[in-house]
Amino acid sequence: MPNCLEALFARGFEKGFQQGFEQGFEQGFQQGFQQGFEQARLAGRIRALQQVLNQPTMPPRELASKSLIELQAQAAELASLLNLDPQ
Repeated sequence: MPNCLEALFARGFEKGFQQGFEQGFEQGFQQGFQQGFEQARLAGRIRALQQVLNQPTMPPRELASKSLIELQAQAAELASLLNLDPQ
């Protein structure tokens, strides 16, 4: 009987592990996608604001290397120069 219990435990553990992995992967994918989308949106906003302000635009690679917090701060700073909502 102990072998049967061990087999059931192992099967249950494997199934639980797989479900946890799939849920974690899905959640991580969604969060990564949302963060990437927000970073791309802010990068576009920064470049547009720089153009409106007749400033040199940052290269896309440089913008892509910045964190979400850095992009938010830069977009807010540029927007404040035009008295815009920082969004």
